[in-house]
Amino acid sequence: VAMAIERAADDERIEGIFLSQYPGSAGWGSQVEIRDALSTFRAAGKPCIAYAENYDMASYLVASACDRVVMAPGGMSFVQGLSITVSYYAGLFEKVGAEADFEHVGDFKSAVEPYERTGPSDAASEAMEGVLSGLFDVWVESVAEGRGMSVADVRAAVDQGSMQPSGLVASGLIDGVGYRDVVLASLRGWDTEGWAEGLEAVVTEAEAKEAPERTSLSDYVRENKGLALGPKVAVVHASGTIVSGEASDPFFGSGLLGDRDLAGWLRKARKDDRVKAVVLRIDSPGGSGLASDMMWHEIKRTQAEGKPVVVSMANYAASGGYYIAAPADWIVAQPNTLTGSIGVFGGKINLGGSFEKLGMTSHAYKRGEHSDLLSSDRSFSEGGRAIFKGSLESFYKLFLERVAAGRSMTVEDVHKVAQGRVWTGQQAQEAGLVDELGGLTVAVAKAKDLAGIADEATQIVRYPENKTFVEMLLDDLQPKPESDVLMKLGAGTLEGFGAMWRLERVLSEGGVAAMLPGDIDVQ
Repeated sequence: VAMAIERAADDERIEGIFLSQYPGSAGWGSQVEIRDALSTFRAAGKPCIAYAENYDMASYLVASACDRVVMAPGGMSFVQGLSITVSYYAGLFEKVGAEADFEHVGDFKSAVEPYERTGPSDAASEAMEGVLSGLFDVWVESVAEGRGMSVADVRAAVDQGSMQPSGLVASGLIDGVGYRDVVLASLRGWDTEGWAEGLEAVVTEAEAKEAPERTSLSDYVRENKGLALGPKVAVVHASGTIVSGEASDPFFGSGLLGDRDLAGWLRKARKDDRVKAVVLRIDSPGGSGLASDMMWHEIKRTQAEGKPVVVSMANYAASGGYYIAAPADWIVAQPNTLTGSIGVFGGKINLGGSFEKLGMTSHAYKRGEHSDLLSSDRSFSEGGRAIFKGSLESFYKLFLERVAAGRSMTVEDVHKVAQGRVWTGQQAQEAGLVDELGGLTVAVAKAKDLAGIADEATQIVRYPENKTFVEMLLDDLQPKPESDVLMKLGAGTLEGFGAMWRLERVLSEGGVAAMLPGDIDVQ
């Protein structure tokens, strides 16, 4: 989408953009990427008008990059700030007789806290407060720049918290209130002088015929996808919770990323002589430590073939998601990408108490002192816990070494910014974990530069290939199947069980998990 908007900036046939939005349709990193593209479009001297029936914080952030922002008369504003909510299940486990039995490495590696506690630890609170401040500061500064307002005025408008359109007009956040067809009909010649007046009128048939000729984004993308015969840059999409093998998520959507799937896509890119560079587009909260390391190896193999690898971070590239980013020749992130979280955890949920409540009993036969180490009906023994904790510490050391080698840092310096702490992309750049702020187009440009190929001769190819071109372009904007279904069910608890299901899938593969602390949902 961002590439299409930037292409339109140089297209003489395109006079302007009418941006029609629906809140909740994309993650934060993807929204910023589109916003940056709209800024490029405006810099070319072309206008952009934003329209929505309702605005939330993310959709309004995009809209604020446009010349004019309009809202439906009966719409509602949810531009009241950002919050992060973490659900805790220790109380539930106590009621059903279950017990979370986990170990972690890193003071800030709080991924298992939702299953062990009824509230956050001091370290977890410090980390989340830092992330939220970073995200909100970027939002306020971006809106202030786009709307020509002071930072103080933007903060005051948010704190005012008006939900009706008239309140947003009064605060300066939007320019007018009107209906979609009226706004479109008013864009003849893109002259918006005195334009906010009368947007609630009814469009006559004659006026509708005089409205500007339009082309949809999907049609424009299809028309301009191109069939260049020169060198290629492969964009490989690494999206979802990282697991071993091939992705399979029958209950909670397609939110998994298998290491064998990624290996296959990278192998195809390596075998194609015309592919001169790879952009790894990461949108993952992490997952299996083993699978992350297998992916790391495939990325190193790709580089060994003389093909530079540039990482483009979308909404998340954290823990295992950062593990696979670490070896890249260059890392690009959005200011509000959630990344870092360099740390590991592992363990099990002891269901022995639950079995008792259900009248179930068990008897184990074993050979080997610790053969029942991961048994689900008992806690770790003292010796077993020491063995398990040792494996986590060993993997954490490997994690630090991978990052240190990829980022040309010492292990000690990596440890200072690791320990499971989550950073925004902007904070990660300051910590040396990210090279540059920007989106996919910035990453592709860097890949071309590293490969020494010219812009005009380059073809972009995308993996996986089983999606159509338009589906891949729009992939980041589609609501995740699980979030869509669960939202309709109104089931925050089910969402938590979905997270636990994916966690169980990760832990069942070898015990070491490199994941974000719970499901971080910024609203």
